[in-house]
Formats: sequence, structure tokens, C-alpha cells
Amino acid sequence: TVTRPTPAMRRAMTEAEVGDDVYGEDPTVNALERRAAEIFGREAALFVPSGTMGNTIAVKLYTRHGQEVICEERSHVFNYELAMLAWFAGCIARPVRAEDGILRWEHIRPAIQPLSPHRAPTGLIVLENTHNMAGGAVTPPEVMREICLQAHERGLKVHLDGARIFHAATFLGVNAAQLCAGCDTVMFCLSKGLCAPVGSMLVGRREDMEQARLLRKRLGGGMRQAGVLAAAGLVALNEMTARL
Repeated sequence: TVTRPTPAMRRAMTEAEVGDDVYGEDPTVNALERRAAEIFGREAALFVPSGTMGNTIAVKLYTRHGQEVICEERSHVFNYELAMLAWFAGCIARPVRAEDGILRWEHIRPAIQPLSPHRAPTGLIVLENTHNMAGGAVTPPEVMREICLQAHERGLKVHLDGARIFHAATFLGVNAAQLCAGCDTVMFCLSKGLCAPVGSMLVGRREDMEQARLLRKRLGGGMRQAGVLAAAGLVALNEMTARL
């Protein structure tokens, strides 16, 4: 998060065409959302002020009150988002320890709870790649694929906290879309290593992003002439990811 806006970003912000994004009328925000969806091979994307908001929206999309969310015990959603799993989504975390920070199916499978009269059922699996508090651990594509495949066979969704997903993709020598192809939603940050001053993206299915837009408004994330911020995000996606 210590990267600073580049001269190209500052120029783009100054010259950005703007409109009211709450009404979907900011052309620069719309362009950023289209570009993010294109890069990740998804139907749609949503520009949000922060990664925490993006993660919170994704959890709420795929869970009901009283469910559990499986995550690694040092994960950001569990430790650094002010218990939004509980406060906004009405869920509890089921933290699972992975010694190297790379959550694998063998860790997740025993933690899955079916519907029962005694235990809260599992509602969602959240992965983190790179895993910040595990020293930036990178989850390989085959591990991600297995988790998504096994989860979907059991009717469970998978959200990826990919705040620094472009770092992981660069390290592995793959593109970001390949790395998280099986995940139902992906959140990534424009301000972490990519130099944008603020903002994150949530990508997924179009109908999910339509619901996500309503949740963003409930969280106070409805922005007006946000194109001045989105302009820097476009430079981040088009120019800065290759620099990593």
C-alpha cells in the first residue's frame, strides 16, 4: 500500500470524464469495470472503495445468517476486517490452520459442516492469495482448482481475497485469470503494488455483481463522480501489473 500514483495516473485523474456512478453514469468507472471483468474472464465487475468492502460484499452474497465461513486462521477476513463476517453477514468464521499459509482441500474437507440440528452449516470458503500474514505465501493453480472443484461438487461457493493476486500470478508465471478461474468471486486491490491511490475491484457473474452493487450502497460505498479514482485504476490495470 506504500506505492504512490504515477505521473500518468495523475494526468488521467485530472482529465477523467465523470458522471454519477450511483446511477451507472460514470463512463470512466464503467470502463474500469469492463476492463477488470475482461482481464479475469468474468461477466462483470464492481468498483469498491476498499478490499474489506469487496470481501464483505462477497461473503454476504453467498451466505445466510447463522452459517460458517471457512478460512485460514491468519486470513484477512478473519483478523483484520472488524468481524464483518458477523456484523454484516451474520456468520461466524471457521478458521483452519495451514502451516505454510496455503490452504489445501485436505485442510478444508474436515471443517465442512452439513446441515444438522447441532452445528452451524458451512456457507462459504474464502481463500487468500497471496496470503499476507503468512509471509505472502502463494497458492499454486492446481491447489486452487482442486478446492473449487470439490467445493462446487458440494454446492459451496468459493471467494478469493486476491488483494495482491497480480503478485501471485507474476511469481507463478501465469495470468491472473488462469490462477483463479474456478473461484465464484475475486476481489483484488488497485492500490497494492499497482500505484493507484485508492480502490479495489470485485469480479464475478453479472447477476451477482448486480446484487453486489446494492450491498455496496448499503455499506455506504455508493460513489458519485468516482471517475477521478477509476482513471488511476485503469492505468494500474493497463500499465502497472506488468511491472511487478
